[in-house]
Formats: sequence, structure tokens, C-alpha cells
Amino acid sequence: MNSHVDCIACIINKADQLADKYIKDKKEKYNFMNKVLLEVADTDFSKTAPYISTKVMRLLHNATGVDDFYKEEKMLFNEKLLGMEENITSMLDDSNNRLMDALRIAMAGNIVDFGALDNITIELVKDIITKTMDSNINSSVYKRFNIELENAKDILYLGDNTGEIVFDKILLCEIKRQYPNLTIYFATRGKPALNDANEEDAYYVGIDKYAKIINNGTDIPGTDLDEVSQEFKEVFNKADMIISKGQGNFETLSGTGYNIFYLFLCKCDMLTKRLNIEKLSAMFLYEKELNTEIL
Repeated sequence: MNSHVDCIACIINKADQLADKYIKDKKEKYNFMNKVLLEVADTDFSKTAPYISTKVMRLLHNATGVDDFYKEEKMLFNEKLLGMEENITSMLDDSNNRLMDALRIAMAGNIVDFGALDNITIELVKDIITKTMDSNINSSVYKRFNIELENAKDILYLGDNTGEIVFDKILLCEIKRQYPNLTIYFATRGKPALNDANEEDAYYVGIDKYAKIINNGTDIPGTDLDEVSQEFKEVFNKADMIISKGQGNFETLSGTGYNIFYLFLCKCDMLTKRLNIEKLSAMFLYEKELNTEIL
């Protein structure tokens, strides 16, 4: 989805917020923001928002020496949501369709995103879980999802944010319970990228119980196939189906034509206007059935 032009204001605003946190000298901040504006202006139109956001974060790293801008928040939400895991999982005990509700839980977890939203609280997470559990799942996409699971041998699950990966684990557990012979790969980012999960986070929350953990080799908050490592690309290409979490993965992969199912909450004003939906609506989309207005 090549639409970074619609995301320029958000990217610059996020850079400004983080600069206020990490750069105290006004002249240094001015020099940094000047570089940000030049970087954005010089970016090829075909590039995605996650790509240009990463270029900006690299500039901030060079200006501050900080490798991980959300390190404390990431640790906090891994801990907090692990503490909620038992209660969330128990919601499946009375479910008439465990897999569908596990999908809803995974979508609800996408609220944990400091890159897109500024004020994430546990109370907000709980509210979104309640709202998402009542959301409608596209029946056509869900039917295709089940067919692909039944026919697959290898699947690739693209993770997104820390904390959120606890919800991913619940879905992975249910998939593995229903399809025990599946080989599942779970992919994280290769380097710090906003509040996205890395391999260490995935092991910390226990994803290795249900999937083989790999990383994509980049610091882009998405899956840019021009930037990922060769090792990751080999797993990506051999996967029979791909489950993609989060808007960053959607932005970088939509339109590629692969066998991908997208799960995310729509946190972006540009997308909510384009799709005429409410902010934080749960999205369950199939790459091969995407409408042109989404792309």
C-alpha cells in the first residue's frame, strides 16, 4: 500500500514527540527536525509509511545514541499482558467457536501500539477486548481461513507489537490445538523498531511453545520484502499461508498477491476515512480479496 504521502503528518508528529523526550537542547532538536523534513521530502513516492518512519527513527538514533526508544514500555506491557493471559484465555472456555474468538482476541491485542497511539493503558486494552469480542468476522474470509489452515503444512505468523504478542500466543495455541501437525513460524523484527517485538520478547512470553521463532532482519515496523533478510525471505516464500498482524505489516504487504490474512485494529485516520469505518475497528482481510479502494 504505497500511501506514505497520507502519513507524512503523523510521521513528523511522532518524530517531534520523541525528539522532545530525548533531545533537550533546542538547537539540536532544530537540526534533527530539519533532517527529518529533508528525509521525508527526498523519499520516493512508492515507499511505504513504515519505510519512511524507519528512516526517521534512524536519524533520531544518530542524534541521540539511543537504540530502543520504547524499551521501558515494551517490558512493561509484556509483563502486564502476561498477567492478564489466564483471564483472557478463559474467555475461550465458553466459546461456541474457539478459533473465531481466538482471532478476535488476537485482533484486540493490536491496540498495544505506541507508534500509532500515544496513551495506551491497561484499561484501554480491556475495553478494546470487550468491544472486539462483539465484532463481526467476515464470514467469507473466515471460511477461506479455515480452508487454508486445513490444507497448509507450513504457516508464517508475522508478529507486531510487544504485549500484543501475548494475544498472538493465545491464537497460536488454538491453531496448534486444532491443527497439531502444522509447522508454524513466528516472525519478529530483527532490530528495535518502535514498540515492535523482537525474538527475545517472543521467547519471553512463551511463543516458542507453539511456533519456531525467527526474525525478519530489519528495523522496519512492517514486512518490506525489499529490505528483509534472505533467511526470512526463504521462510516467507515457502509458507503455504501467512497470518499478518498489525497495520505496519498490512501497509508493507497489501497488494503483493501472496496468500496472506491480515488481522489488525484500524488506528489510522487515513484508513478509517478510506474505508468509512470507526477508529479502532477490527479488521480481518484476505489479500486475494482486497478491494482496490483499500490499496
